[in-house]
Amino acid sequence: MIIVQYIDETWETNAPNLMPKDLYDRAIARFWAAFVDDKLILSVWGVLVGQGEKQQKAVEESLANFLLLDDALRASSCSGNAYFGGDEIGFVDIALGGLLVTIKAIEKVTNTVLVDPEKTPLLCAWIERFSQIDLVRGILPDPAKVLERHSGQRAKFTSALAGN
Repeated sequence: MIIVQYIDETWETNAPNLMPKDLYDRAIARFWAAFVDDKLILSVWGVLVGQGEKQQKAVEESLANFLLLDDALRASSCSGNAYFGGDEIGFVDIALGGLLVTIKAIEKVTNTVLVDPEKTPLLCAWIERFSQIDLVRGILPDPAKVLERHSGQRAKFTSALAGN
């Protein structure tokens, strides 16, 4: 995500700004992007590689993290906006949006629900809006290939753990 910040701050373009102009909102965006990178990815990965109690703990952590993101969409800086970045895709949207195919694949591979429409309605609505953008659909990886890769990874991790 550092390169995205660099590009946004370095090159003057006609494209929308990815980072908010307001310094406070910019700090909030950096916080949530770091949250996705430092907490969410680890908890979701734990769901894929864990078994039994470890996997259940990772599911609970992931659910809690997704609830926090849902709350962030409800917060004053995002409230009423289509995206974390406001009316247009921004920094946090890119940080989280790049993981959507992986999250869905891990849910399928592990038979879990990490993003629950009843518990995280704003986040689910955001996912739907984000996923429907033509540019986004053209950039995200092929869901079938991601599912295949994570199915193989899950099989390796569970067989390695069963062998111990």
